[in-house]
Amino acid sequence: MTLFAAENISLQYPDRPAPVFRDLSLTIRGEESLRLSGPSGTGKTSLMRVIAGLERPTSGRILLRPRRIGMAFAEPRLLPDLSAIENLLFVAPRARAEASAMLAGLEMAALQDASADSLSKGQAQRVALIRALLIRPEILLLDEALGGLDMATWQTARDLILTQRARTGFALVEISHDPARLIMPEARVMSFRPVPDVTQL
Repeated sequence: MTLFAAENISLQYPDRPAPVFRDLSLTIRGEESLRLSGPSGTGKTSLMRVIAGLERPTSGRILLRPRRIGMAFAEPRLLPDLSAIENLLFVAPRARAEASAMLAGLEMAALQDASADSLSKGQAQRVALIRALLIRPEILLLDEALGGLDMATWQTARDLILTQRARTGFALVEISHDPARLIMPEARVMSFRPVPDVTQL
C-alpha cells in the first residue's frame, strides 16, 4: 500500500539562489525502509519536512500523504514547560501506561516527572522518540534523532523502534551520517547532491 507519493516536486527557499532539490518524485510504501543519503545542506531534512507537511513544495504535486506521521529530529523540540510524561500525553492523552512503559524501557522512568528543559540532550531525544512512536505512525521520520546517545542506549532505542515496527508495520525514513547508527542498514537509499545555481552557469 502506498503511504506517500510526490511527483516532480521542487523546494526553494527565498534566501537561496538555487532550489534545495528539484523535480523529485518519490513513493513510500507501507513497511518500507528508506535512507536519505548525501552531504549536509543538500535537501534531506527539507524533504523530510515536506513529507511531514511542515513545508510546501514550490512546484510539483503531493499526491498522497498519510494521516499519522511520527517525527524525531536531532533537536528534540519538546515543550519546555511540561514534564517528560506530559510531553508524551500531549500527543497521546490516553496512552499513559504505554508512555510510562516506553520511558522505563529507555531507562527514563525516574525522570518522567522532570521538566523537559531540565533533561540532557540524550534524555530529551529519547522522550522525542517515544512521542513519535506513541501516535502509532504510518511513517516514522528519523533525522539524526538518536545522535546524542551512547552506543548501549542507542541500541536500546533501536530495539524499541524495531519492536514497535514489528507490531504496527510503519514505514521508516531515516537520515544518519554514521553508518553504524542506521536503524535499517539494508534500507533503500535515496542520494542527494547539491543543486547547481543555474544563474552562475
